[in-house]
Amino acid sequence: MAMNRNPLSDSRVPIDDYPELIVEDNPLLSHAIWVILVGALVYIAMLLAAPQGFQERVYSVALLVGLCLAAQAVLHYRGVVPTVRLLAIGGWLLVTLIAANGEGVRGPILIAYPIILIFAGWMLGVRYAVAVLIASTIAVILMVMGEQAGFVGGIRPATSGMVAVAHAIVLAISTAMTIYLLNVFRRRYAEECRLNDENTRHLKAIEKRENYQRALLDNFPFMVWLKDEEGRYLAVNQAFLDGFGWPSAETVVGKTDLDIAALNLAGKYRQDDLTVFSSSAAKPVEELIEMGGRWRWCETSKSPVMVDGKVVGMVGYARDITERKAVEAEVAESRNLFRAVIDTVPLRVFWKDRNYKYLGCNEAFARDAGMRHPKEVIGKDDYQMAWSDQARSYHADDRDVMESGYAKLSFEQAQTTPRGDVQWLRMSKVPLKNQQNEIIGVLGMYEDITATRRFGGDATATKPIL
Repeated sequence: MAMNRNPLSDSRVPIDDYPELIVEDNPLLSHAIWVILVGALVYIAMLLAAPQGFQERVYSVALLVGLCLAAQAVLHYRGVVPTVRLLAIGGWLLVTLIAANGEGVRGPILIAYPIILIFAGWMLGVRYAVAVLIASTIAVILMVMGEQAGFVGGIRPATSGMVAVAHAIVLAISTAMTIYLLNVFRRRYAEECRLNDENTRHLKAIEKRENYQRALLDNFPFMVWLKDEEGRYLAVNQAFLDGFGWPSAETVVGKTDLDIAALNLAGKYRQDDLTVFSSSAAKPVEELIEMGGRWRWCETSKSPVMVDGKVVGMVGYARDITERKAVEAEVAESRNLFRAVIDTVPLRVFWKDRNYKYLGCNEAFARDAGMRHPKEVIGKDDYQMAWSDQARSYHADDRDVMESGYAKLSFEQAQTTPRGDVQWLRMSKVPLKNQQNEIIGVLGMYEDITATRRFGGDATATKPIL
């Protein structure tokens, strides 16, 4: 965490962290350098006008003038950051040189060190401030020892006027640097406020978007989940939690199937995920899933999530189709029972749509038609059957039944067999209706009475009845 970071080990400095605050055309730094330069020139003029014995200080102050001119040049050609480093390092060396050259430990010298330390710390960071502190402490100790030994402070003391001017110059430098640092601080503070406001807006927008996404997921009527490439759950919806019996999303997010599913199932789920990662399309499958201790039929689909052409996770959904499977089983059982009934009765049974196309029949009818299975009859009409010669008559009967809505029962008619023989049938046809009581076709059944007619049976046709 940033709070625990050691500032002395950080190689970054404030001007690195806030590059947008270093405005190259900001005149304040240049003005501060000009203040120092003007003060140094005034001090030189005082030294040159002073009696003999003070002129040797001119050389030290001339170095300060040279530092200011160099700083202006660096500011113009290289920018703010190199200028700040030059002023901090060069200023400290110059102050130390002036003190060691004869001034000794005096007021202006002692004031200059803290100014440089504060300026270096604000602009260049903690490491520069600590370095200036240590170097200044060592320099002051050495200068005190030098004064006691007679090596430092041997030049003629400055007059009260010179001391006053020196203090005034130091104060002017302090004021200029303070104004500059305050300006930087205001910029920093304004930028921090702007960034905080922007972050707050972004966080609110993200929170709002997450709420929308959560509402969207929770309104899906089926289970939805999102995993990363390691199989960790990133998001689940309420249907997922309800289905598997989890109290909240926090109990699932961040975990894998190994954490929340039975061991034998977790391995299968992970293998399924790896298969999805290597595929490019989703294919719904129906499978049994253990949900909260119950086995449920679910229709599941999983798809890889791609970012810049790379698989970063997967999204899946599962819809509980247990009830549908139960209904399908009941329908299948009813269909099988119906098939068993119509295949067992000693009658031929068939049913057609309104276009006279066969929709189905029993096995006995299929055998009469020369087919091996009832499925071979579906989709054909009477013109495609062995009795195509009687097709017109059959269609006329079908049409009468469908248009009138009346059944036509127990009438006899001839039918040609696949071998070319003619057999006699006792036929009954009734309208075939849907749940809306609409006639959608015709249901017919008959029995073979060829043997009865051969031995003298009657050939009569009944009238249509309801």
